[in-house]
Amino acid sequence: MNRGVTLALSSGGARGFSHIGVLKCLERYQVSVLGIAGSSMGGLVGALYCTGYTPAMLEELALNLRRSQWIDFSLSKMGMVRGQKLLGLLNILTRGRDFSDCVPPLKVVAVDIENGEEVVLDQGNIAEAVRATTSIPGIFSPFLKEGRLLVDGGVLNRVPVDLARQLSDAPVVAVDAGIDMAPAVKSVFDVLFQAFDVMARELRRYKPITADVIIEPRVPDARNAQFTNIGEFIRAGELACEEHMPDILRRLEGSA
Repeated sequence: MNRGVTLALSSGGARGFSHIGVLKCLERYQVSVLGIAGSSMGGLVGALYCTGYTPAMLEELALNLRRSQWIDFSLSKMGMVRGQKLLGLLNILTRGRDFSDCVPPLKVVAVDIENGEEVVLDQGNIAEAVRATTSIPGIFSPFLKEGRLLVDGGVLNRVPVDLARQLSDAPVVAVDAGIDMAPAVKSVFDVLFQAFDVMARELRRYKPITADVIIEPRVPDARNAQFTNIGEFIRAGELACEEHMPDILRRLEGSA
């Protein structure tokens, strides 16, 4: 029996740690992941998984990572965070690997901020692709790659189901980490994240998710920038996947 699925992992800031919980659940049920397409945080989690990190390793890394290890504030006109420290960390974590080294295969999505085009990244250095897809506009400086200024893939394609379908003919499981609308906006970071979330809400309204199974973790209320509830985010992903596991297993039996 074919026990494999392809994953489409969404953007969502810190809420995207719920993707780790989904991977933990799939591993527990011995469901193979045959490919991952990711946007923003989904691209980061997917990249680490596809370069050899187990769900347990991802959880340990997430729980022990400190903001000082990847944040380098900048006076740049392009963003508050330069992103060089993040790129260096990503190169270390992925051991400088290319997409050709990924098992299972990986695709991440970014956006060319100058012409508004979606850019699919599936060749070359993985760390650079992840740096591009996680470049939240206004927070991180855009990443210059092959002459293009790239920003967060969630600007156009929050849950890249279309890319996941290109990776295999297995059922596609989409994980939407959700949108966090803050009841009170109190800082410039809140303004930027709230604007991004308003855009994401409208994008979800006009671009429905067309996966075979859609998992929507019920994550705790928190701003996208808050990395203090990581354990709860991971647990939320695990619980949500558990609820959908009967449907996933039925689809796998039907595709065998």
